[in-house]
Amino acid sequence: MTPRSTDPAGKIEPKPDPERELAEARAEEARAEKSGGSRDETAPEDEKGPRPGASIPEIELDLARTREEFAATLDAIEDKLSVPAHARRLKASVKRRYSDDPKPVVAAAAAGAAGLAAIVAGVVKVARR
Repeated sequence: MTPRSTDPAGKIEPKPDPERELAEARAEEARAEKSGGSRDETAPEDEKGPRPGASIPEIELDLARTREEFAATLDAIEDKLSVPAHARRLKASVKRRYSDDPKPVVAAAAAGAAGLAAIVAGVVKVARR
């Protein structure tokens, strides 16, 4: 296996750590956002493939960043399509509203029960014909 690169003196550079470089890049982005500056505008984010002249550590950093964005996107899609997650959020919302003021929650539950009873009665009536 050949080394990644060597300097003129013949020393082998240490293997890059993509996670550390990702953390450093994020810290740099955060500093740039705080100072009102913008990111490097020579490399637009919506370009496909590696930047021309990108080094191996830069490509590995881009890969790590892309993997993380992809994982976050998949998590968001999974959360949107998850019925149990929606049920948990609805339950928490109803509990909060009930603890604030129970009257509207009780009224909505009564109206829902009356509507359900009307639907059941209509189905029974149609079935008897």
